[in-house]
Amino acid sequence: MDQQQSAALGFREVDRDGKPVLPETEDSEPAGPARSLRMPNPFIVVLWLLAAGLIATGMWTLLRGPVAIGPISNGFSIDFVLFTFAPHLVLAGFAALIFLLFWHAWQWQRRRG
Repeated sequence: MDQQQSAALGFREVDRDGKPVLPETEDSEPAGPARSLRMPNPFIVVLWLLAAGLIATGMWTLLRGPVAIGPISNGFSIDFVLFTFAPHLVLAGFAALIFLLFWHAWQWQRRRG
Protein backbone atom coordinates (compact mmCIF):
# COMPACT_ATOMS: atom_id res chain seq x y z
CA MET A 1 0.00 0.00 0.00
CA ASP A 2 2.53 2.50 -1.15
CA GLN A 3 0.26 5.21 -2.61
CA GLN A 4 1.29 8.85 -2.88
CA GLN A 5 -0.62 12.07 -3.32
CA SER A 6 -1.47 12.90 -6.93
CA ALA A 7 0.14 16.35 -6.66
CA ALA A 8 3.41 14.81 -5.52
CA LEU A 9 3.43 12.40 -8.47
CA GLY A 10 2.59 14.94 -11.13
CA PHE A 11 0.18 12.84 -13.23
CA ARG A 12 0.28 13.49 -16.96
CA GLU A 13 -1.70 12.38 -19.95
CA VAL A 14 -0.14 9.51 -21.89
CA ASP A 15 -0.76 8.25 -25.37
CA ARG A 16 -1.50 4.60 -26.17
CA ASP A 17 2.22 3.77 -26.25
CA GLY A 18 2.70 5.09 -22.72
CA LYS A 19 4.63 8.21 -23.70
CA PRO A 20 3.70 11.45 -21.86
CA VAL A 21 1.68 13.94 -23.88
CA LEU A 22 2.50 17.60 -23.39
CA PRO A 23 -0.43 19.64 -22.13
CA GLU A 24 -2.03 21.80 -24.79
CA THR A 25 -2.20 25.46 -24.16
CA GLU A 26 -5.60 27.10 -24.24
CA ASP A 27 -4.30 29.63 -26.74
CA SER A 28 -4.04 27.90 -30.07
CA GLU A 29 -3.02 31.20 -31.70
CA PRO A 30 0.69 31.83 -32.13
CA ALA A 31 2.21 34.45 -29.90
CA GLY A 32 2.75 37.44 -32.14
CA PRO A 33 3.83 41.02 -31.64
CA ALA A 34 0.36 42.07 -30.50
CA ARG A 35 0.45 42.41 -26.74
CA SER A 36 -2.49 43.14 -24.56
CA LEU A 37 -2.42 46.50 -22.83
CA ARG A 38 -1.98 46.29 -19.10
CA MET A 39 -4.64 48.09 -17.17
CA PRO A 40 -3.38 50.31 -14.36
CA ASN A 41 -4.08 49.39 -10.77
CA PRO A 42 -7.28 51.24 -9.83
CA PHE A 43 -6.06 51.82 -6.27
CA ILE A 44 -2.94 53.57 -7.56
CA VAL A 45 -5.06 55.73 -9.87
CA VAL A 46 -7.25 56.71 -6.91
CA LEU A 47 -4.14 57.53 -4.86
CA TRP A 48 -2.83 59.79 -7.66
CA LEU A 49 -6.17 61.60 -7.77
CA LEU A 50 -6.29 61.86 -3.99
CA ALA A 51 -2.76 63.30 -3.83
CA ALA A 52 -3.59 65.86 -6.52
CA GLY A 53 -6.85 66.74 -4.77
CA LEU A 54 -5.19 67.19 -1.38
CA ILE A 55 -2.50 69.46 -2.81
CA ALA A 56 -4.97 71.50 -4.88
CA THR A 57 -7.48 71.88 -2.03
CA GLY A 58 -4.81 72.85 0.47
CA MET A 59 -3.19 75.39 -1.83
CA TRP A 60 -6.55 76.86 -2.85
CA THR A 61 -7.53 77.23 0.80
CA LEU A 62 -4.19 78.79 1.72
CA LEU A 63 -4.38 81.27 -1.14
CA ARG A 64 -7.94 82.43 -0.48
CA GLY A 65 -7.86 82.00 3.32
CA PRO A 66 -6.81 85.50 4.41
CA VAL A 67 -9.53 87.04 2.22
CA ALA A 68 -12.30 84.57 3.17
CA ILE A 69 -11.82 84.40 6.94
CA GLY A 70 -12.60 87.97 7.99
CA PRO A 71 -14.10 88.56 11.43
CA ILE A 72 -15.67 85.56 13.17
CA SER A 73 -19.14 86.45 14.41
CA ASN A 74 -20.54 83.18 15.79
CA GLY A 75 -17.33 81.66 17.10
CA PHE A 76 -17.21 78.96 14.37
CA SER A 77 -16.25 79.46 10.78
CA ILE A 78 -15.73 76.65 8.29
CA ASP A 79 -13.27 78.88 6.42
CA PHE A 80 -11.18 79.20 9.57
CA VAL A 81 -11.17 75.42 10.09
CA LEU A 82 -10.18 74.80 6.47
CA PHE A 83 -7.45 77.44 6.70
CA THR A 84 -6.16 75.78 9.88
CA PHE A 85 -5.90 72.34 8.27
CA ALA A 86 -4.72 73.50 4.83
CA PRO A 87 -0.97 73.04 5.53
CA HIS A 88 -1.68 69.49 6.69
CA LEU A 89 -3.62 68.76 3.51
CA VAL A 90 -0.72 69.98 1.36
CA LEU A 91 1.76 67.95 3.43
CA ALA A 92 -0.37 64.80 3.14
CA GLY A 93 -0.69 65.34 -0.62
CA PHE A 94 3.07 65.70 -1.08
CA ALA A 95 3.68 62.65 1.15
CA ALA A 96 1.31 60.60 -1.03
CA LEU A 97 3.04 61.95 -4.14
CA ILE A 98 6.48 60.90 -2.87
CA PHE A 99 5.11 57.48 -1.85
CA LEU A 100 3.66 56.97 -5.33
CA LEU A 101 6.92 57.94 -7.02
CA PHE A 102 8.83 55.42 -4.88
CA TRP A 103 6.19 52.77 -5.59
CA HIS A 104 6.44 53.34 -9.37
CA ALA A 105 10.25 53.20 -9.20
CA TRP A 106 10.04 49.91 -7.28
CA GLN A 107 7.59 48.43 -9.81
CA TRP A 108 9.78 49.55 -12.71
CA GLN A 109 12.84 47.99 -11.06
CA ARG A 110 10.97 44.70 -10.52
CA ARG A 111 10.00 44.54 -14.21
CA ARG A 112 13.51 45.40 -15.43
CA GLY A 113 15.52 43.21 -13.10
